[in-house]
Amino acid sequence: MNDIINSILEKNKDSAKEGDYVKDDILYCGKCNQPKQCIKEFPIGSGTMRNFPIICKCDIDEEEKYKERMRRQKWDEYVKQLYRQGLTDKAYLKNTFENDDNRNPGITYFCKKYVESWQKQKEHNNGVLFYGGTGGGKSFYACCIANALLKKGVKVFVSRLSDLVKNQTKNDTTDVNLNLFDLIILDDLGIEKATQTAYNIIDDIYRSDIPLIVTTNLMPTELKNPDSIEKERIYSRVIEMCCIVQKVDVKVSRFQIAKSKNKQALQDLNI
Repeated sequence: MNDIINSILEKNKDSAKEGDYVKDDILYCGKCNQPKQCIKEFPIGSGTMRNFPIICKCDIDEEEKYKERMRRQKWDEYVKQLYRQGLTDKAYLKNTFENDDNRNPGITYFCKKYVESWQKQKEHNNGVLFYGGTGGGKSFYACCIANALLKKGVKVFVSRLSDLVKNQTKNDTTDVNLNLFDLIILDDLGIEKATQTAYNIIDDIYRSDIPLIVTTNLMPTELKNPDSIEKERIYSRVIEMCCIVQKVDVKVSRFQIAKSKNKQALQDLNI
């Protein structure tokens, strides 16, 4: 036992840091001025007094900071993993509220409220349908929701339905299990062929009670009155799941964006 005690005391000598000092044969912390040792009788009743190491406030704070760094590091890695699993296109990463030019303030407000009230949206299985003309920002706003929720640790999956169909048709080994996610976003609904595979994907989401967000160039009338039975089977489920309908107006067209980029490019070339 004495060997163990002596070993502990020997290690405690190395715990002294710059600024620490000794007072009344006890080591004190040079920062918080609290003792880093205490004198106790050991063994009890032996009359022999020994110095034992104790933790000062600085050591406690340092340990808490270390644990917090480890928690943050673990959390950051977890979120990165969610991004790797959930975003199937790197272009989706740029679609964030921070990059919103406020072209449609009403839609921006709605998207932020959806994120803020996510727990209720999930509980009630509230999906969203973004529709409108090409270049209006439907994909942008849907992905703003995705990126904001991913940062909060929500498992979000974003893909085109056509890509999911293509992967399943090819028996792709990288095919994902959509049931593992909390929210699914299908981009550009309507560009895929209305196949049995497409229906199966939508039907699986429908039966899983996972909230669904969809973007499409199709008008609500086209979704409600499709030109084939195959499309009707798909669209009817989408309409039922996406109980919130948002029209995204084209206030800044892709041509205007291209014109702005062209102007900047010419400035970079000093032309």
